[in-house]
Amino acid sequence: MLAAVFEGFVHPALVAGVALAAVPLIIHLLNRQRHKPMPWAAMRFVLAAYKKTRRRARFENLILLLLRMAAVALLALAIARPFVGKDDVLSGLTETRRDMVVILDASASTGWREGTRSVFETIVARARELVLELDGSRGDRVRVLVAAGAPRLLSWRSPEEALDVLGALRDPSDEVLDLAAAFAEVASYAEEQAGTSQTKDASGDSSDIEVRLLSDLQKRDFLPSTGAGENHDGDARLFDALDRLKKLGIKVRVEDLGARELVPSNLAIADVAVPENEIAVDVPIEVDVRVANWGSAAAAGVRVALEVDGERRPAKLVDVSARGSTNEVFPIVFHQAGAHSLVARLESDRLGIDDARASVIAVPPPLSVLLVDGAPASDVAEDEVGYLAAVLAPLEDDALGGSPFETRVIEPGALRDENLALDGYDMIWLANVDALSDAVVERLEKRVAAGAGLIVSLGDQVQAEVYDRRLYRADGSGLLPAELGGRVAVRSRRDSYFRAQEFDAQHPALAFFADEKWRPLFSEVPIYEFIAARPLPGARVIARLDDDAKSPLLIEKSFDRGRVLLWTTTIDVGWTRLPESPRTLVPLVHEMARYVGRPHGAVRNVAVGRSLELEVPFFPRSPVIVRPDGARAGLAGEPLPAGPNLWRLPRIDDAAHVGLYRVEFADGAAQPYAVQLDPRESDLERLPHAELANLHPALMPVSSAASERKNEPEQRAPQGELWRWLAIAALTALVAETLWSAWIGRSRSVRS
Repeated sequence: MLAAVFEGFVHPALVAGVALAAVPLIIHLLNRQRHKPMPWAAMRFVLAAYKKTRRRARFENLILLLLRMAAVALLALAIARPFVGKDDVLSGLTETRRDMVVILDASASTGWREGTRSVFETIVARARELVLELDGSRGDRVRVLVAAGAPRLLSWRSPEEALDVLGALRDPSDEVLDLAAAFAEVASYAEEQAGTSQTKDASGDSSDIEVRLLSDLQKRDFLPSTGAGENHDGDARLFDALDRLKKLGIKVRVEDLGARELVPSNLAIADVAVPENEIAVDVPIEVDVRVANWGSAAAAGVRVALEVDGERRPAKLVDVSARGSTNEVFPIVFHQAGAHSLVARLESDRLGIDDARASVIAVPPPLSVLLVDGAPASDVAEDEVGYLAAVLAPLEDDALGGSPFETRVIEPGALRDENLALDGYDMIWLANVDALSDAVVERLEKRVAAGAGLIVSLGDQVQAEVYDRRLYRADGSGLLPAELGGRVAVRSRRDSYFRAQEFDAQHPALAFFADEKWRPLFSEVPIYEFIAARPLPGARVIARLDDDAKSPLLIEKSFDRGRVLLWTTTIDVGWTRLPESPRTLVPLVHEMARYVGRPHGAVRNVAVGRSLELEVPFFPRSPVIVRPDGARAGLAGEPLPAGPNLWRLPRIDDAAHVGLYRVEFADGAAQPYAVQLDPRESDLERLPHAELANLHPALMPVSSAASERKNEPEQRAPQGELWRWLAIAALTALVAETLWSAWIGRSRSVRS
């Protein structure tokens, strides 16, 4: 029976106790050493009396020895705290020890308030109730896991420690709940306790861990792919973690502590969008604020306001249908280049975190464009760059604001002039330039690598073999994204022409033509001649022609910090009718110039918990982060040069809460960035208990009502401890040994 109790269990106290229990026996054996008898006449009377009482003395000493050994052994066993299974013969003497994991849903949705108390406060209060049911003196253990974007283990030992941790929790996080990650964390712990791992078959193992999930039962947490356009990766991760728990015989008791309504009311700012390709100094744009109503009833007269760089604009009233959304437009004009902040606000409701949404947009200065005219002509209709200059020229209409472009036209020979500072241009367009010298190519490579854009459009002046020799490299280290071949032309311009048969409508340079209404403006433009090109493996073909070879028309390549676009035909009327279609030429040239000329990678709007890197056009001294609540913290690390007059700040990881942040510098300058809530977190629709019960066998829904929780079957660990009984037995043995020793001493003194 003892073998069953201690099977697979070795404790240092047990080993020491066994050794100590043998001490009385060793002393007894040492005292039995035989000595050489010495005859003595007077001893015969003593020996006669000893023989008469020897049997009784041996029996008394044996009992005393056994009591001493039992006291030491039982004390050691009590310290070792052995346990037995529920089916063991000693199970009736055991005291159950509980091992519990409490998962607290700390996602942003638990900030929803009913009255003065938030769901998260209810969750924390319920967690305290569960922990108070445990008894640390009998060995109960509890792990408190706070689950949001990533699970955080706050306590992993005694109930007393857990209560201290729970007392410090005040508010939920601003993150979305990753339930799959939380269950995977519990599964790993349970597998460790059961002696299994993820790579082993756990079908024969089980765990005695109680798992409680305290949640608002937000539907999208349990069914991640319910939203339109979402993939099923979240489902796979969630069910994989639940399968692992099921193999261990663990049922997760999901306590519903959310709102009473299945679809709680909630209004939210879902998005603050601007037409990025239209942003420029003194150019009017429209800010599109989307208001979402996640409740089951329509909302009328919702007040929406917009703050621009801290200045509040007049509010507007909108009506939003149930489970619908509406957009409100705010016209604005930025008179200075740089980063500007937008904050859209609603009147506060029960979930305050989504009643405001911040966004930061970068307003660039006018794009400086250098046009290199490879085939100048007196007639603008025949000039290679004449059309480009006309399209990019400043607008004269003050009502439309300024132009986003500043252009300069030069001839190819001017590129050889070292006094021409290429650093002053954001984008360079080589239009039908015959050839370039090695020195010019080297200067172009340096400028594009620093972040400028380069567009190469071909034509009848281009010497393809020179381009291939000086601008193309098979390893991708050259400027050209493709190796040029020979000219390809239609047999007769009267009978046929080439068209852009397919193009990437999602690409920023061609996104204007994504709408079916505007698509023919690009796909139906006649092209009579082009230069064949073989793209590099890493290049991106954005548009292809409809010839037999499906030849590339527009190819893109990244070159260090800059971009290169190759247009395999011309911009003039020599090879294409493109210039004769202003509705095609204007948006195409504008979007291509903006795409390659503007710096990329300068992200200023991030999700909660994500990091970002900011670049500033000056050396940043003593940067300090100012959080939405006004708290300040220094930014550790050193800035690094990122290009001409451009510095990159150390990575910023301070994005734990939604809102508008600022990075301030010693000279008083400031750079804003925004941390945005996942708009799906505003959907508070809850998962019905019946649907939850059918979702997976490892999930067991539990009502939030206390009266119903009392009727739940007790979930106890299938093991128990004997230490209290062993301690009592050890104390009994010590008392019996003391009394027996005193009785022996008294009786022997009387007999003597």
